[in-house]
Amino acid sequence: MIGFDIRSAVLDTYRRLFKPLVRILLRAGISFTEFSEITKEVFVEESIKDCWQQKGDCSLARVSVVTGLTRKDIERILGVWVTDQGISDRSRLARISRLLTGWSTDPRYVGPYGWPMDVPFESVGNEPTPSFSEIVKRFCGNTSAQSMLNELLHVQAVSRTEAGLLRLENRAYIPDALTHESLNRLSTVVSNVVQTLDHNMRVETEEDGRFERTVSADHGLSIRHLPKLSAFLLDRGVDFLEELDAWMAAHPPGADEERLGVGVGVYLYVENEIDKLNPPEFGLRSPIEIRPR
Repeated sequence: MIGFDIRSAVLDTYRRLFKPLVRILLRAGISFTEFSEITKEVFVEESIKDCWQQKGDCSLARVSVVTGLTRKDIERILGVWVTDQGISDRSRLARISRLLTGWSTDPRYVGPYGWPMDVPFESVGNEPTPSFSEIVKRFCGNTSAQSMLNELLHVQAVSRTEAGLLRLENRAYIPDALTHESLNRLSTVVSNVVQTLDHNMRVETEEDGRFERTVSADHGLSIRHLPKLSAFLLDRGVDFLEELDAWMAAHPPGADEERLGVGVGVYLYVENEIDKLNPPEFGLRSPIEIRPR
């Protein structure tokens, strides 16, 4: 494309991507200095991964040239990694997701009609009956069963029956805002979407791409219809995801097969009105103050 400035286009794209993410940072009281340190770490990490993929030179000098960071900064970041291995895949969010999926799909814990069984917290007597503690141990390792139960009761994913048994109410885990779990969920969902889009930009044919489709109202949607759309999506979307979940559970990889982390996400987006405004045009003053009446 003649006259197309790829660097400017990429930076403009990231400017748009950062807007909702920066709003979250501001709500959490994160300063630009703190955010800048995180971006340095990511630049170093991804430049090293790129070296590995290209099977090229992974020296400090190359990483410094590619990222624009000083050798001193890179050495400091590498030193932090030695003592802090970061957030592992065994995060609390991942464990909760495994528990909910296992409880709702594993034949040990599913009744004759396909519904997850109501279970006691601990097995009763000497009989090896299914229990919540057993489910936690099976799918979450050494995680505390009581702390897991407290969290699931809090978000109403699990309830207690009149008989004192534990009942799975929701196969989806929706954490509270700005908790460790909700932020972990944010990073996972956004990262998965971006990785899919990035993959599709790099493949040569559409057949090699990953499924990604979006539908939007051509002429917008009346505000009064938004609750109806949300209810429709909650009904049909959850059914669709549960069907996918059951399909993946029925096709586990073999013991010697290579495994990939795979999933499907469905979400509803609503345009943020404030993003239509352009602060550089108005400075620190509100556009409402400046616009003629």
